[in-house]
Amino acid sequence: MGAKEAGGISVGISPATSEREHVEVYKLPIDYMDLVIYTGFGYAGRDILLSRSADAVICGCGRVGTIHEFAIAFEDDKVIGIFEGPWEMGDELKGIIQKGHRPNAKIVTGTDPKKLVEDVILTVKKYKIPEYKIAPGNSLNGAL
Repeated sequence: MGAKEAGGISVGISPATSEREHVEVYKLPIDYMDLVIYTGFGYAGRDILLSRSADAVICGCGRVGTIHEFAIAFEDDKVIGIFEGPWEMGDELKGIIQKGHRPNAKIVTGTDPKKLVEDVILTVKKYKIPEYKIAPGNSLNGAL
């Protein structure tokens, strides 16, 4: 909803097979989505597609699904933002990181949502590979 309020585009990746299932079975909204991809994979499969198709994952309050999305992003070496608030999830995720004994410079934490998003974007840009450009005179035709 925040992306829409800020003039952005919102893409949803649904666990459902259709709009009807999305709304009636999963009880998920569609009103602020510009595009919804219906995976039919349930939450576990949807989480993999969601995490792998994003440059970064931001985790806030949540339950086991948040931990699952975090774990996928962590294993895939994605940029991760942890939004700290009056809920326990931030501490839970920090505990997982600490117990994992795998330092990760791509994890950003914070209590201010706007600052956290800015920091996540800066971190994504830091690790983003430059655009691949074909050298003049070279062609991919022979490689295909």
